[in-house]
Formats: sequence, C-alpha cells, structure tokens
Amino acid sequence: MLIFQWDRLTTTPPRYKACDVDLKQSDPQPNYWLLSDQIIVSEANRIDITVKYFITSCSNFQPNNGGHYCVNVFDLYVHQSDQFITDPGLYPDPLSNSVAYKKIAEIKQTTDKRTFETIRVLVKEKHVILAFHNYGACSTLLSVKVTYNVCPDETLRSSLVTLPRTVAPANDSEPTRVEGNCDKDTFQVSGSLYVHCDSNGEWNTTGLEGRCICKEDMENNGGTCKGLLHLPY
Repeated sequence: MLIFQWDRLTTTPPRYKACDVDLKQSDPQPNYWLLSDQIIVSEANRIDITVKYFITSCSNFQPNNGGHYCVNVFDLYVHQSDQFITDPGLYPDPLSNSVAYKKIAEIKQTTDKRTFETIRVLVKEKHVILAFHNYGACSTLLSVKVTYNVCPDETLRSSLVTLPRTVAPANDSEPTRVEGNCDKDTFQVSGSLYVHCDSNGEWNTTGLEGRCICKEDMENNGGTCKGLLHLPY
C-alpha cells in the first residue's frame, strides 16, 4: 500500500484509518489517498472488489457534527494499465494526476458498525491499482479482497461431458460458449456438446444436446467410467 495521509494501524493484518474532523471552513479540506499494490488481472473479464470498512458517523462528533468538512462517505477509484510498474514510487500520483484514476464507487455506511460492500469493475487492461480517497470521513479500512469468477474444470456426472476451466464473462448478457468433449473411456452420442459459462462462475447446461457414454464393458459410476464386474456362472 502507498499511503497519502491515511494512518497504518498497528494491527494484524494491518488496517488503515483517515479521520480528520472538527475542521473549520478556513482549514484545507482533507485530500487523503491510499493506493494498493498493482494487481495483475489480465485473465479476468470482471473483478469483484469487496471492501470491509467502518465509518464513524459525523453525528457522533458533538457539538459540531464533525466540523465543516465531515462526510459519511469515501470513494474508490481504479487505475487500469497494460504496463506493469516495477517501482511503486512510479505509480501515478493521485495528488497531482487524479485523472489517471477513475471513480467507480462511493462507499457509504449504513450503520455505525463494521460493514462491507462489493463493487464490480469491468477489466479493460492487464493491471489495476485501487485508490481510496478520503475527503472528510472518519473512516477505517479493514480489508480489501479482489476476486474474479471462473467456471471450473469439470465432468458432468450424468452426461460425462468434460468441460475445461473457463474465465467467466463480465455479465450474463454475453455468456461464454464452450464446447465440451468426451474424455477417455467415453465416446459421443447424439447432438453437440456446447454449454455456456455464466458470469457467476457456474456452468449453464440447459442447451446441452449431446452426451458421452462409457465404452463397452464399462458403466457410469458417479461421473467416472468403471469396468463391469463379471461374476462367474
């Protein structure tokens, strides 16, 4: 993490806090940034960013509700690039180059307790940097998790169709069409083996026409072809 006036708390794992309240109108408005390490996302079509956080409500700061600049929200920005930056000191500086970062979400509290929010971001480049901007909130960032969905390498038990690991699409309006195959000890019968990978990382097999069956003297046993046991007469 690169810190621009957020405080790193001595916890395990580390947490980050920015809380500059009771400011007057004549004071400069807080302009605090916290940058993640650059994250490689080249394979993903969409990333899901889950932010766990806590915001102390301005109403808790009496008698002036936290001062002139107090707000109950901080923002999440993202920088996307095809270039891998080996030196974090060369990351775009949000204080002098804020246009390098795109605002994607306002992170707001719902209650005065720890909470979380998941933000979906379409991947356009191979690398991303997350940037958290505090401009008056008393906020604590507890954790940040970045994930993306994949449909797993899987053999369908009933049809014995084997499906390859496939990165999920960004949304279900354009599901990824994938052709399955018949693995060893099986062969194809009837129609095509096409299915779809949905954005949640699950296989949609409603359009599957064909299937695979076990070779002679074998039977489907929970998705695996096993030899028949011939008992003596």
